[in-house]
Amino acid sequence: MKQGLLMIVTSLRRTRLGGALVAVLASVAAIPGGTAAAQSPSALFNKSVTLSWTEYRVQRCDSGEMKRGNTDSVLQVYISGEGRAFSRLNRLDGGRHGNSTDADPEGGSTKAGQGASRLDTHFDGQQLVIDTPMRSGARRVQVTFDAGYATCRVDVRFGKEGGQDLYHRTMDGQMCTIISTDVSRQSCGIKSGNAFAGR
Repeated sequence: MKQGLLMIVTSLRRTRLGGALVAVLASVAAIPGGTAAAQSPSALFNKSVTLSWTEYRVQRCDSGEMKRGNTDSVLQVYISGEGRAFSRLNRLDGGRHGNSTDADPEGGSTKAGQGASRLDTHFDGQQLVIDTPMRSGARRVQVTFDAGYATCRVDVRFGKEGGQDLYHRTMDGQMCTIISTDVSRQSCGIKSGNAFAGR
């Protein structure tokens, strides 16, 4: 996906305008590429942040099929003692399909399953931001910490690029346009140690 400005959507609610389902645009932000850990806060060194959420999507596939259903996601980020961020995203669509992505601080990634996307992880002030690009558009997972980095909350947003629809490969291999997404059951936790140790 080309780097550039994406229209970031707080959540793709099923909002009707002139009889059509549309996304409610909230703000504009630049989504960078690669994984940056140089600005990782020292309070998070040797700690793991675990995020989870559920997306209910309505999608129109190139095959003509309309897909509706939930996808559960678990995203973990470990910040090493040197401030380097390692990320892992696991997703399951409620059926037999799933995918996963592991990302290292140098921007490399290992993917498994249909529709797996790279993870771009970086800190921005008091926030941890993880972007997952689609064929067109992207998902942004934004984590906000308290002043002492003891607690956190997560917000999952979607962004359109150049006014184009959100378009991606699903876990069953189809190419589909996302018409609407509702995000629920968002949670965020912080624990000492490496969440990936022994895995």
